[in-house]
Amino acid sequence: MTEGPVRIGSFRTYQIALFLIVFVWAIIGFEVAQVQLVPLYEKPLSWIAWSVFVLVSIVPVVAAVAWRMKIQVIYVDPIWTLREREISLTEYKEMMKEYRKEYRDFLSEIDYNLIGLAGIIGFAAVTTPFVLMRTVLTLIAVTPVIFGLFVLLFGLVCASIVFKIMPNEATPHFPTVSVKRLHPMIELMHKSPGLSWVGVKLILGEASGYYSIRSVSPVARIEGIESAAMIQGEQDEEGNFSKMSTTIVLDESGSQKVTEHSNEEVSTRLIAELALRLLETYIKEKEEEEFLDEVVEEVKAFLSHSTEKEVHQSS
Repeated sequence: MTEGPVRIGSFRTYQIALFLIVFVWAIIGFEVAQVQLVPLYEKPLSWIAWSVFVLVSIVPVVAAVAWRMKIQVIYVDPIWTLREREISLTEYKEMMKEYRKEYRDFLSEIDYNLIGLAGIIGFAAVTTPFVLMRTVLTLIAVTPVIFGLFVLLFGLVCASIVFKIMPNEATPHFPTVSVKRLHPMIELMHKSPGLSWVGVKLILGEASGYYSIRSVSPVARIEGIESAAMIQGEQDEEGNFSKMSTTIVLDESGSQKVTEHSNEEVSTRLIAELALRLLETYIKEKEEEEFLDEVVEEVKAFLSHSTEKEVHQSS
């Protein structure tokens, strides 16, 4: 078992069991094909029913083994060292790619590519004999073997799907936020005026060589006051970033903060309005208007143009 916040029991026993199961089912598939392919064109429905039965029957068996293998992971609550970071969306994509690869035994995710692959293999297993049985004698003779191989591959892919989906004790402590959920709000931020940097804010937890990505959200820094003010996306109950909040620090100690939450529909106009309020709050508090004049005028011009466009469209 590995040491640290996560201890992983041996997978070897379950991997051997899984291989033996799919091998036995492949032999069963071979035997079924030997019998059912003889009258294939006289009784095609009989072959379809039997081949589908063989494929479907393997799923609960490999699923049980994959589930038992996944729950070999035991979580031991450590003391996490937490630190906040802001990175670009590109960096986040690379980080998540490595994160999913490194911690695939802990995560619980639906792999649509594997599901699609299982569907393709299943379809090919049922339909390929219809093609091969009208070819040369050699291919006709090996058709049962080919079906058996399809059954073997189908079982392994189904086991992988279940293993990825099933959670274990460590899963809640290694959360993930997909790039697809972040992308829409980040795109709107990029199109909005008054922002100098747009990216992803997250908290990294570290313990015994492991790291956990937490509290992920889109974030933008306000031009001219990057260190003091930001706009941040917030998740709704469904996990989508449909809300926004702003934070501005008005003293050097960081103790004087003003935070505003918005439940309005996210748009470039809303982001611009939030940016303008942050700028006006900072100017009022610091009485430093000159070096922010251009930014304020840019945001106001955008809002004015946006209003004129809305009036024109409504008329």
